[in-house]
Amino acid sequence: MAERWPFEEWRKSLSDVLSLTSAAAASLGLPAAGLLTGDPFTAIVDTARNWLIGKRRTFTLGGRELTMVLEDVSVEGSDLARAVGQYGQLRILARDVDWGEYRFERVEVQARNVHLRPGTKPVLVAAPIRCEAFLSAQAATRWLAAVSPRLELAMHEGVPQVGLAGAPWLRLEIEPGAGGQSIRVVPRALHLLDRRLPLRVPAFHVPLPELPFDVILTAMEPAPGGFVMRGVLPEWQRSLSRADIERLLTTMRGGPD
Repeated sequence: MAERWPFEEWRKSLSDVLSLTSAAAASLGLPAAGLLTGDPFTAIVDTARNWLIGKRRTFTLGGRELTMVLEDVSVEGSDLARAVGQYGQLRILARDVDWGEYRFERVEVQARNVHLRPGTKPVLVAAPIRCEAFLSAQAATRWLAAVSPRLELAMHEGVPQVGLAGAPWLRLEIEPGAGGQSIRVVPRALHLLDRRLPLRVPAFHVPLPELPFDVILTAMEPAPGGFVMRGVLPEWQRSLSRADIERLLTTMRGGPD
């Protein structure tokens, strides 16, 4: 016997969430949300767009503080799909992002297939989530110094080189890469004064501090002034209750700059 689509159950569980977000949006002076009155996801995005863009704000995520300046947030999807809880793609741009040991000049997040999953309690799901961040050479140097204060990182004509403090005549040319939860480092050459001596030695991995939400590092490439890091989270989900949405909207509106 085919499983019955739990539309009635979903409708009942969602009604409280929709009524809450409609009232919350009105209290914040936001416009009505699309075709689905009180649409919780649209209320969250509109609140972020109205209250966060251009401001440096700090939030607590996963027990750790995230500080950033939100530059843009947008949703790509049709109103018709949104009316049934299918939102398409969410894109977030931020700068001056601090997360624990990490300091990024800019971050772009693209959440694909964002949708509400029906159930006793509606769940907001995105799969996958792709992230791209720019790590400046200065920030990478500070992180490397935390690993060993004797190590220094410098970019020479766009090529990263690691040296020893007090020994500028000796540098190791490296090629960075991704190792999931680590950085894969391939030594390419030893620079001794003005000589470049090619190397053939195995790559090694440098463990990373804990990545947000267990993001998997998929690429790390040198770029002008630093490095571009890319990562992916196969799936992210979060239940939506009245308390969840009310707390989030209140935090976005009234949190400290």
